Amino acid sequence: MRRSRRADRPKSHEVARLTQEIRALRARLESLESAQSPGRNGNENGHADTTQSRRDVLKLAGAAAAGAAGSILLGAVPAAATSGQSVLLGNATTNDAAATTDIFPTAASAPAPLFQATGQGVATTTVVQPTASTTAPLSQSIPLIGAIGPGGRLPAVGSSPADYPGFAPIQGVGGVATVSGLVVSEGVNGYAAGDTGIGVTGESDLGYGVVGGSGGIDLAALGNGRILQLPLVNSSLTAPPAGPPNYLPNDFELARDGNGVLYLSVLGGGWVPVQPGGLNGGFFTTSSTQQYRLTGNNGSTWVDMDATKLAISITPLFNCYAIFTANADLWTAVAGFNQDIGVFVSGGAYGAGQIVGWKESGGRSGTFSPNAAFLETVAPLVRGITYTVKLQWKTNQPSPSSVTIFAAAGIGPVFSPTRLSARLIVNP
Repeated sequence: MRRSRRADRPKSHEVARLTQEIRALRARLESLESAQSPGRNGNENGHADTTQSRRDVLKLAGAAAAGAAGSILLGAVPAAATSGQSVLLGNATTNDAAATTDIFPTAASAPAPLFQATGQGVATTTVVQPTASTTAPLSQSIPLIGAIGPGGRLPAVGSSPADYPGFAPIQGVGGVATVSGLVVSEGVNGYAAGDTGIGVTGESDLGYGVVGGSGGIDLAALGNGRILQLPLVNSSLTAPPAGPPNYLPNDFELARDGNGVLYLSVLGGGWVPVQPGGLNGGFFTTSSTQQYRLTGNNGSTWVDMDATKLAISITPLFNCYAIFTANADLWTAVAGFNQDIGVFVSGGAYGAGQIVGWKESGGRSGTFSPNAAFLETVAPLVRGITYTVKLQWKTNQPSPSSVTIFAAAGIGPVFSPTRLSARLIVNP
């Protein structure tokens, strides 16, 4: 194994200490050799002792040298793991590799999981049975990688023996911890930074991108509570960008068209648009408690009853039909002249404006006798176009300047209300 440059540079105090030890051993060797008897008839035991002592010294010298090398190596940064070398447990800096490390089951075996990490309080032999498949391979290691958090256990899901919930190659089982008095257990966490970060993603070609199943809440938005849904592609819409979707849905599916209209599928197939609501979203209204009078009308010209208080501006967020309603207490001061009210719409296909619906009220011979008139009519509106809606009125025939008709009853200053309203119904 190649040592790193850092490992080749021992510390200076280690070098000095080892040098001193080697010098001491050399001195001892020289002392033993000088004490040896030179004659043949010398003490054989002494000669043997001398020889043995020399050998011992050499052993000590060799041990010192080996110790020096080991001490220098252990005192430095461990050598980096390279391709073909072992991975070192507890090594947080040099288990690097220049190629993919592939772990796979031994032939004719299916350990499940193949690789696993378990936290405190989890039995180290916690494994599951291989998954039996009717297509090859018939016995499969599922999961390949598993993790069980501290204090966790395999859930009793499906048939016995208990298995991880699902068939993914990487699976996690949450442990159990109590943090600030709250019991927490989480199987998988993902985090990403920035306004384009994605913590967890799921994709599929034709199936389900992400699935969540629970005996409680399957899917929750626990951050700001926001959920984003993009519209269907044009090829999936009946009249792009408008809906409804043109494919057979799952029961209770949700989808949006290019205009943002939300569709729900009903039991057995079929789509219905979701009706948006809210004031000034799906419903518009205005009213007045003033009394109005019209004198000398030619019987054909429609006149604004109140261009400020009895007028509505509508810019639909979706294609729709507008149900317009209007009500007023109408009466005349001169017998023989009835009162007409109408809904006037301008903008879009209505151009400078036209009456889309009207109603006549009042008795020809009755005077100062209010009649509660109610008008309802329907007109189509297009998404994104601004429309102006007004309540207008006129006499039912030409009238001289001596003839006056009225709207609103009572003695004032607050008269019976006159109201103009519009309710928008989605029309894809």
